[in-house]
Amino acid sequence: MITRLSSRFALDRFREKVKAAGFPDLHLNGVLWGLKGATRNQLIEQLNVNSTTSYVWIHHNALPVFPKSDYTQAANQYFNTVNNGGASNGLETAASTMPVPYHPNVTMGWDASPRCGNVTAQYWMSQQGPYPFGAVLVNNTPYNFKKVLVKAKEYVLGKPEAGRIVVLNAWNEWGEGSYLEPDKVNGTKYLEAIKEVFN
Repeated sequence: MITRLSSRFALDRFREKVKAAGFPDLHLNGVLWGLKGATRNQLIEQLNVNSTTSYVWIHHNALPVFPKSDYTQAANQYFNTVNNGGASNGLETAASTMPVPYHPNVTMGWDASPRCGNVTAQYWMSQQGPYPFGAVLVNNTPYNFKKVLVKAKEYVLGKPEAGRIVVLNAWNEWGEGSYLEPDKVNGTKYLEAIKEVFN
């Protein structure tokens, strides 16, 4: 049985092995999602987590419109949550209330409908919510993605230099419509946007 105590013991042993290998320490980043039992801050302290992040926006805020939600609106909702709280899975309160740095996420897109299999549009529409039958993000163009990267960069520039990290979702989540790999429609434009903002 895995408990917080056994998890902390395993993570402490991991840290010891990292130091024994000649590194100063292990930086443990916790992904905020599915937190149950302890409060977020209790869990961060119990596991000795160094920083936190989010895997994808929808883990904190459901997409507001079914079947299609606007990318920029979802981004604004996410950053409002980061700054003010009011969501779920670790962002009930603002990220600034955590005892460790929070690294913001930039989600490239979201469309889990390929995982729905060969269902009819009518069936998909009747489900409205449970994964993978949720809403999809639209208007997640390279231009809009770049605007969100700028917003994330502005957020981290207000943090100490060691905490200036932005987490991107995702390199190749093709089955969830979130990928930075070149495709036939946009080529390398998402990667170019990252280079332009963070170069």
